[in-house]
Amino acid sequence: MNRRTVATAIVILMLVVLATWLSGCGSKPAPAPAPPPTTEVIQPVSGPPPAQPPPAPPAGAEDESGAAANAVDLIAAWAQAGAPETAPFAYTGVDGATYQAAFAADILPLFTQNNVWFEGSQACTGCHFANAENSYHEMDLSSYKGILTGADSLEEPPGVSILGESEPGKGDIDWSHSKLRERLRNNRMPPGSEFDITEANRDGPCLAVSAQGVEAALGEYDCELTAVGLIAAWVEAGAPEGGFAYGGAEMDFERDVLPFFTENNMWFQGSQACTGCHFANAENSYHEMDLSSHQGILTGADSLEEPPGVSILGESEPGKGDFDWSHSKLRERLRNNRMPPGFEFDITEGNRDGPMILAGTRK
Repeated sequence: MNRRTVATAIVILMLVVLATWLSGCGSKPAPAPAPPPTTEVIQPVSGPPPAQPPPAPPAGAEDESGAAANAVDLIAAWAQAGAPETAPFAYTGVDGATYQAAFAADILPLFTQNNVWFEGSQACTGCHFANAENSYHEMDLSSYKGILTGADSLEEPPGVSILGESEPGKGDIDWSHSKLRERLRNNRMPPGSEFDITEANRDGPCLAVSAQGVEAALGEYDCELTAVGLIAAWVEAGAPEGGFAYGGAEMDFERDVLPFFTENNMWFQGSQACTGCHFANAENSYHEMDLSSHQGILTGADSLEEPPGVSILGESEPGKGDFDWSHSKLRERLRNNRMPPGFEFDITEGNRDGPMILAGTRK
């Protein structure tokens, strides 16, 4: 065997040894054999049993969430039951079932407690606490007697019912036309008017009038001539499409009145035109109302309903001509702040019946 053949054989042998060593290093040791199965009995651990789902409530049990109702609906049920002081009255819960409530436990707290209508809301009695001059509107919402006495209790004749009675104590309660219902549900228009506890701004901005028309002084209030006063004069003159008198000058509907419905920044800086929401007698116009024209304003709200239309100018029906400005919906919505002050404006009016209430507490 020559030297070259021997060298080759040695190299091949070394490679075989190296490969065998490497394969042994990369392998894992075989697992240990499993121990034989135990015969030990496992004893239970002492302690409470696993939690179980609660049992179903018995049939007919009262569901507290179902017994809740919107605050305004609850007050309505009390008023429509004759406004009893101690006797229970029935109301419909959110689940459609009938429940019992009482004035002291369920109604009075809605007037006397903070944070009932929304987080941060002040109790109504913060401003209306006595039949006295230093209580706003001489009104006492702290007691049953005070609520039935109503507002302006020191005037002659005394009192204005807030429950829709023809006079306080008469008993002919008309909740659907009551002042309390209106003030709890209706937002002041246009939305965004600053709340002024003195109500100095409730008739809108001051006006300068002349033969050339009117000019609003935004931010100035409590004057002899105002925006609401101008609209009142127009209605009381028969709501003409043409001219009428106000402030010793000849006014014109198209030039002087209509812009308060159709133009921005007429009531205060930043106020939106009423026609931004009420632009046609159509379903996609809020309350199916058109405030863009003389005809639309006289047609009123809910114009597609049967019977059609609700006058906003105090007529018994739209087009009747028996205008009653002092009791008109337009006057109320332009002047009256929603109570309690601070409600968030919701264009869908989803919050107009107030929060869900149970036992005088907001849920």
